[in-house]
Amino acid sequence: MPPAALPEGLIEGFTRRPLTGDGVMIDALVGGSGPPLLLLHGYPQTRVMWRALAPALARQFTVVVPDLRGYGRSDKPPGDAAHELYSKRVMARDQIATMRALGFDRFAVAGHDRGGRVAYRLALDHPDAVRALVLLDILPTAEVWARASAERAMAMYHWYFLAQPQPLPETLIGGDPELFLRTVMRSWAGQGFIFEAASMVDYVACFRAPASIHASCEDYRAGWSVDRAHDEADRGVRKIAAPLLIVWSEEFSVARGEPLTTWSAWASSVEGHAVPGGHFVCEESAEQVLASMQRFLSGTSG
Repeated sequence: MPPAALPEGLIEGFTRRPLTGDGVMIDALVGGSGPPLLLLHGYPQTRVMWRALAPALARQFTVVVPDLRGYGRSDKPPGDAAHELYSKRVMARDQIATMRALGFDRFAVAGHDRGGRVAYRLALDHPDAVRALVLLDILPTAEVWARASAERAMAMYHWYFLAQPQPLPETLIGGDPELFLRTVMRSWAGQGFIFEAASMVDYVACFRAPASIHASCEDYRAGWSVDRAHDEADRGVRKIAAPLLIVWSEEFSVARGEPLTTWSAWASSVEGHAVPGGHFVCEESAEQVLASMQRFLSGTSG
C-alpha cells in the first residue's frame, strides 16, 4: 500500500516552493515582501509551527518557511555511518541553497529547537550570509552535552534515546509514532496548553512515516557526534558575528542554563529574555515572541 499523501502544510498568504540544492529538495513556503527572513522549525514539528507568526512577519519581510531536511515534505536521505548527512553544517548548507535559489545572499534567520541549531551553525559557518539571528529556547549543542547530569538526563532523555544506534529508537517509536509525538509534545509544553488542532494533524501526518522517524533520529545522532565536534572546534575560537536575540521559556530546562551568559561566550552581541509557558514558545507565547522579533529585526535591518 502506498504511503498516505502528506498535507500541504500551508500558511495563509504563502506560496509553496519546492527548491533543490545539492541534490536535496527542500519544500518551502514563501510570502510577504521586504528584507528576507528565514524561519526554521524544531523537533518533532514542521514549518506550520510558525503559523501564528509568519503572516504578521510577512507584512515587513519576505518570509521563507521550509521544512528541514528529514522533516515534513522535504527530502529524507538515509543517514550515513558518520551522521554527516544530518549534521547541522550540512542542514545549514541546505538553507543557504534555498535562499540563493530565491535570490537572497544575505538574510535574517530565526530558529526554534533543532531549527535553532541549524540557524546558529549557519551563522558560524556563513557569517557573510546572516544579517541577524534569533534563537528560540536552546543552548549550544556542545554546552548541553558538557553539562550532562542525572537531573538533565531525565529532563532531556530524548537526546540520549534518539542518538542510540539504529534500529532501536526507530523500531520503538515506529510501534506507535503518534503516541510518542503527542507524549513528548505534551511533556515539553506548559501545563494546560493545547496545540492548534490543524497543526497537530500536520505534525502527526509528517512524523509517522518511517523515513521521517529515521531522519529525526539521525538528526540527534549527529547532535551527539559531529555537531558536538563542530561546536567544540569553534569554542573560544570564533563567535557568531551577527546580532543575536535569544528568547527562552520560563518553564523549560533552557532557563536553568543561564541563556544570556551562556550565549555571550558564543556570540559578539547578545540580548534576550524569557517568555511564559513551555518549550513551544512560538505557539504558547506567540504575541510576546512576535513583538520581540519585530523589534529586534527592525533594529538590525541595515
